[in-house]
Amino acid sequence: MTVHLLMREGTLLPAPEPVPADADGARTLAALYAMPQLPPGGAQVRAMMNATVDGAISGADGTSGPLRNPDDSFVFDVLRALADVVMVGAATVRVEDYSSVLGRDDLLEPSWRPGGGARPALAVWSNSGDLPASLDRDQPLYLLSSARSALAAGRRAGLPEDRVIVADSATEALRGLADRGLHAVQAEGGSSTLGRLAAEGVLDELCFSTTHRSIGGSSSRVISGESHDSAWELSSLLVGDHATISRYRIRP
Repeated sequence: MTVHLLMREGTLLPAPEPVPADADGARTLAALYAMPQLPPGGAQVRAMMNATVDGAISGADGTSGPLRNPDDSFVFDVLRALADVVMVGAATVRVEDYSSVLGRDDLLEPSWRPGGGARPALAVWSNSGDLPASLDRDQPLYLLSSARSALAAGRRAGLPEDRVIVADSATEALRGLADRGLHAVQAEGGSSTLGRLAAEGVLDELCFSTTHRSIGGSSSRVISGESHDSAWELSSLLVGDHATISRYRIRP
């Protein structure tokens, strides 16, 4: 399997560059998507979502599973190898498989993560603390919860106090993660979590895998929540047999 790179850093290439789904191709994508050097205490937030050509973000079973394909799985595994932490809403964790969050292990020596970790942490937004028993408690796991709910939610989740980040806003959540050395954030949904980040203006990148299928139905949008108006510019573009993978950066 091979995807083709058509655009790099906002510039169309003279000819498509093949990127094979192997270790060499993974390093090519890692260099393309590498997080910038951040100042101490800073955070970079990248959203990664899958959708169909008709805009659906979930299949008939209510999960993103039916939309997955070899092209976006290749890119997705590379992007997770660049993230210090994966941020996700509790509702998504309960329906999708987040039992153990990893990334390509051939991008670990040296690690491409700004924090140098062997695997990304998982940060879950939840005011109830109702997390699936299937979550690997040996992975770095954090709960993002409001000041009103944090104490009870942490107890229900069975997490120690230092793994509960009190946050009444996305900005406070990012500050809490950065304080723990987690600066490269990959937000993977659901749409309300992305809506919260977008409404506060803290999303730096939008990465979409558009599966070459249509399924109809009434699936929700990629971003939902409070209205906002943000301008984006296309930074890179990959095309495969199964998906088109685009990357947008917030316009200064």
